[in-house]
Formats: sequence, structure tokens, C-alpha cells
Amino acid sequence: MKLKGLLAAVALSAALPTPASADFSGNVVKIGVLTDMSGPFSHQTGPGSVAGAELAIAEIKGKIGDVPVELVLADHQNKPDIALNLARRWLDVDGVDLIVDLASSAVALAVQDVVKEKNRMVIFSGPGTDRLTNDACSPNGIHWTYDTYATGHSMAQAIIESGGKNWFFIGNDSAFGRSIVEVMSGAIAKASGKVVGEVWHPTGANDYSSFIMQAQSSGADVLVLANSGTDFVRAVKQAREFGVDGDALRLVGPSISMADILALGPEDAEGLHYIDAFYWNLNDKTRELTNAFLEKRQAIPAQAHAGVYSAVRSYLAVVSELKSDEASAVMEKLGSTEISDGFTPSGKIRADGRMVHDMYLMRAKGPDADKTADWDAVELVATVPGDKAYRPLAESQCPLVK
Repeated sequence: MKLKGLLAAVALSAALPTPASADFSGNVVKIGVLTDMSGPFSHQTGPGSVAGAELAIAEIKGKIGDVPVELVLADHQNKPDIALNLARRWLDVDGVDLIVDLASSAVALAVQDVVKEKNRMVIFSGPGTDRLTNDACSPNGIHWTYDTYATGHSMAQAIIESGGKNWFFIGNDSAFGRSIVEVMSGAIAKASGKVVGEVWHPTGANDYSSFIMQAQSSGADVLVLANSGTDFVRAVKQAREFGVDGDALRLVGPSISMADILALGPEDAEGLHYIDAFYWNLNDKTRELTNAFLEKRQAIPAQAHAGVYSAVRSYLAVVSELKSDEASAVMEKLGSTEISDGFTPSGKIRADGRMVHDMYLMRAKGPDADKTADWDAVELVATVPGDKAYRPLAESQCPLVK
């Protein structure tokens, strides 16, 4: 090679990034936890979801080869406009590759669109609405931990089989609450049950007394609290004060988590059934993850916390294998990857973005039950197989599976 050609080749080589980092945008993998840090869903998501992401990043010592993995976090205050502004800044200015958690259904639906527009990725752990993988599905979004179809449908089936016939709903007037009531009402109608009443409250309501009295006088034998977080805890405590003890009127919380059971305390929570995506004492891996959380936060992980851990861990494994954080390639690879970790023994991501895994029917222990620790507050009643828990693709309105 002539000297002039050699110098040109050397200059071109020096201008190119190394092959190991060439496909990492900004030469960094950046993950943003967008969540509720101080509102009604903060104990289910919030700081615990941040801890879940941190644990997953710590497992690879914060690097993929020489490329650092960075974590940023923000509080959306459960307001879609604030969440959109934060997400746009992360994607346009700060180079965030993946947004996780989201916590609220209204926030999640808003962010789903902007992530698709920017061709990045979002993995939902905290929000419940199953619209995220149904009519509002996206090629850039995965719903990881649970949804309102899995919890509502599975819970309705379980209560119907044990004799529940007449149902009354107290629901959060949100995408989340409306979705639960819609799913459960469909299952009740198919089983020839009857919905005898429904009332709606805003997020953060303080007084449920009139709603509870309406339920008691309605002739219902099942009272469904289609809410979560502090709304659910407050409603249960007031229902107990009005004598709803589970005998004449059964109390059901389909979309809560163990964090809500712990917030209630054993006296008020005793006997409550709910559907959970994570059971800490399922196997060695779930116990290992639980112990890591306890060491980090002095608290047991709720389902959304374990889901964020699993989602970030799986994302980083695929990014490391591909040596790329390009959204389409990562989504495709995740879709062919079996998920097995401290969150679930076996999971698979469908074409609609639904991560399908087993769900668990749980029951809250009472104050006199045997416990290994204060947080040992629930027991496993039954496992709902993943292929039975989630909305069948044949019933989906997602354009990606048409």
C-alpha cells in the first residue's frame, strides 16, 4: 500500500468506534425508572422498583464489556402530562434506551405512544390495564408483571367456583379500575352471575362509607374493590369498621399485591384472597431475590419490584448478547428468549407484548398464623398457569397479531 493510502486508512480507522461499542447508542446503556415515588402507588412500585433495577444492574457489575450501564429515575406524580414531558426529555436529550415500571395505567398508556414514536423500548411492571397489550399494543412495549385480565378473570373464576353469585363493585375511576370491572363483569356474565351495582371513586379518596353501605344493602354476596394502593387499604379498613367480615359479604381485591396486605396488617387483611405475580417462597431463586431485597431495602419485594428486576435483568442479558441496544433487534431477541429468574420460573413474551407466566392465588394470614417473619403474611392457595391467566390471542384487538 502506498504511504498516502496507508495514512488515509489509519485516519479512517481512528475515526470509527471500536466494534465492541459501535452498536451502543452514546456508548452507554441507559435505563430510566419512571414511577410513583411518593403517591398512592409508591409502596407497590416507587423506591422498590428502583431497587429492583439496581439489583439487576449490580449482577453484571454495572457494565457490558467496557460499556457502562446507567440508571436514572423520576417521579411522574401519577400525572400523564408530567410523565410525557419526562419521557420526551429522557428520549430526546438524555439518551435513555429503556423506560421501566410506570406504576399508573393512565401514565403507561401515554408513554407507550411516545416510546413508539421515538423507537425506543418500554417495559411495564406497575400498571395494570390490559389495553397495553390489547387495543393499545406497541412493537416497542412489553407488559411484564401482571394485567387486569389476568387478575380480574382469574379471581372471578375462583370466586364463582366457590359460590359467588351477586357482585358489587367499588372501582377506581381510571383506566385501571374500569378495565378490572369490565373483565370481571364479562366472566360473571358467562357464568350466569349478576352484577347488582357499581360505584366509582377518584384516586386518593378518603371516605368509602356511603359506597360500603350501598354494597351492604344491594343483596350482593361479593364486594369487589377494583382499586389498589392506599385506596384499597383505606377502603378495606372502613369496610371492616362497617362489619364486612367475609361471611355475608365476601371482600375481594383482585389487583393488589403483598405490599397492600402488609400495609393493612394481619387483623384487617386476614382471609383476603388476591392474585399475585410473585410469591417470595416459591423456590430457591425467589427466596434468593427476596433476601437480596431485604438486605438492600429492609423490605420484601412486591410483584412490581420483582417484575422490574426481571425485566431489567432480561433486557441487559439480551443487549449483552447482541452487543446492541437497538430497540427492534432487542425486542425481537427478547421475543425468542425464555425468561427464568427470581421472579418467574418460566416466562415467554408473545407477539402482542404480553410476558406470559404463571400467576398465584394467595390468601392473607391472620394474626395467629404461623410465620417465619413479620412480612411472612400470605400463603399460596393455587397456581394459575400462564396460558390460562392471560387474554387469549384469539380474543385480542392488538393489530400486531391480526
